[in-house]
Amino acid sequence: MKKALQGATVALTLLGGGEAVAMEWMNNSVGFRYGQHFTNPNNPDDFSKRIYSFTHASGYRYGSNFLNLDVFLSDSRDPRKGTDHGGSEVYAVYRHQLYASRVFDMPPGTGLIKDYALTLGFDANRNNNFASARKRALVFGPTLKFNSVGVLDLSLMYYKEKNHTGIPGAQESNHTFDDTYLLNLTWMRPFEIANHTAKFQGFINYVGEKGEDYHGRDTAPEALMRTALMVAVRPGKSVKPNLYLGVGYEYWHNKFGVDGGRGSRTSTPTLNMEVTF
Repeated sequence: MKKALQGATVALTLLGGGEAVAMEWMNNSVGFRYGQHFTNPNNPDDFSKRIYSFTHASGYRYGSNFLNLDVFLSDSRDPRKGTDHGGSEVYAVYRHQLYASRVFDMPPGTGLIKDYALTLGFDANRNNNFASARKRALVFGPTLKFNSVGVLDLSLMYYKEKNHTGIPGAQESNHTFDDTYLLNLTWMRPFEIANHTAKFQGFINYVGEKGEDYHGRDTAPEALMRTALMVAVRPGKSVKPNLYLGVGYEYWHNKFGVDGGRGSRTSTPTLNMEVTF
């Protein structure tokens, strides 16, 4: 009963503030990446993107927070709607995790699984290209936190999406997709090259079918992978601020749930830069 009451009071603690939400650690970074072979459904051309990002991660008494904000700037082959200039997009991802070991005051595991967590959060975007998307997605579900150097999380989450399309001929421009699931694997593996910190990081998302799209066509499961290998310029461990340089790769199959067709598959290497502070 005592542990149950502890768990039940976490939400009130988060809303009420105080010492319980004081940060125990925090990492921030601003980044840039560039690739030349991005795609969109119904667009016959590959196009380049310059992507600026801000990432925040922090931990507190009961868990952790993660926020990533990307600003995508496309070239003229992915134009802003009604113009011949490149389009733009803002995409935000937020995830909050409650750790079982912290909520119920238990020691972390020493075997394969270090901890269990409840993950909840959202995705939100806005772009001004031909599709003019306004995505709002809610996610929540359990996460396995593996005993590994760095981060290795596997989550199975409920996924609910609402979105908008500006493509002519759609049956409805504002559409609520069916409930489905999101399987997510996230990792960040630190290591050293000579006396320089390095890291291999990324994620894989697999979203199940989500019913019909704006045109009444069945959606397909989609898979997205983004990964990067980064090396710090300044030598030493845990040096902040520091500049990381590296390369990345993005693969997207059945993009936005579109079942095949032009632009529904992205495969592009990227050049990456990141400043941590």
